[in-house]
Amino acid sequence: MTQPDPNDLPPPVADFLPTTFLERGIAVPFTTPILAGTRARPGERVPMELIVPSPSGGRGVYILPWQDISALCRPTLHDARLTATIAGVQGVTPRTIRKAARETAALGFAGRAAAAAAAAAEAAERTASLTVNFELLLALVRRVEPPGECAIPPEQEQPAELERRARRATARIAPEFGRTPEAIATTLEQLADVYSCIGIGRTANTCSVPQLLARLIRLRADLGAYLLSNVGDSARDATLIASALDLTITCARVAITDSRHMSTDVTLLIRKWILQPEAVAQSVARADWLLDGWDRIAALWDTAQTPSDQQLVLSEMCSLVPSVPREVGSWVGHHLNIEADSKRHRRKVVLMQDWRTGRSVVDVADLIGRNESLIEQTV
Repeated sequence: MTQPDPNDLPPPVADFLPTTFLERGIAVPFTTPILAGTRARPGERVPMELIVPSPSGGRGVYILPWQDISALCRPTLHDARLTATIAGVQGVTPRTIRKAARETAALGFAGRAAAAAAAAAEAAERTASLTVNFELLLALVRRVEPPGECAIPPEQEQPAELERRARRATARIAPEFGRTPEAIATTLEQLADVYSCIGIGRTANTCSVPQLLARLIRLRADLGAYLLSNVGDSARDATLIASALDLTITCARVAITDSRHMSTDVTLLIRKWILQPEAVAQSVARADWLLDGWDRIAALWDTAQTPSDQQLVLSEMCSLVPSVPREVGSWVGHHLNIEADSKRHRRKVVLMQDWRTGRSVVDVADLIGRNESLIEQTV
């Protein structure tokens, strides 16, 4: 695999401290080892650009147009296909990049297991959307029906009768918004699609964002246990990751709580969606932005089967920990020391070398295979 020629690359940005999440970009699940930690974002002069960590493992990043990826390396077949798919994405968000990654994986470019996982993830997201839509309909029926009109709670109603009550509820509130009942039903479907990542009601623990958050909470517990019996550089890496997790988990919990609180009055939520759909969608997506990239870090930890593996993988995990933009301060409603987080300690680690000895620990083909297996866990 070709290595970057410093003469062909722009100078790296020494301290990349993004102010907003969009400026930070979205993690892209590349399998080419040298592209680990790469993020994508809209460019100022090009539709999309890449933010690539310095291949040397030191501080700084390269920022280059999407089509110039070949200046850094020869991408794998999976990455070439993923690049082509993402080039056509409209609106760069964690969700759109995730869908592009699933589309690529579903075609088998990362192996059969990843293809099966991608198909299962898409099916789960569709199911989540349908279930959230059902929860919103139940909430609407409860909100609109006069007290005593129906003795049976809507969640215990027979399907045919519940459908009749839901149609009656949408017909009752439609004039309030100057919409037809069909338009109100469509609005609920759109809101269900937006909320399908974080879930509400009975879906609160089963959708993708709360599941990833639970996975990160387990990772934080594992790191706490690791720190009880380890010292040295690997312990410093574990401490850094744990500290970043504490901040991320706290902020994600606040973002999820705020988004779900917005859905407690379904008629008010409908009104907000009609007036400012983008604002609602962006607010609900905050937790998704906060957790972006952490799924790969958690998956890396799960690959470590021995203490020696854990020492090595902690170094790689450390290099992937995303910075937290200052924007999050306005999201969670209180001051956060973002500057301190962005100046966290990083050791210089050369790709595919043991940071203690400098010896090669894995060849490129093995690392690509490992990265393909990570896609199975993160699509």
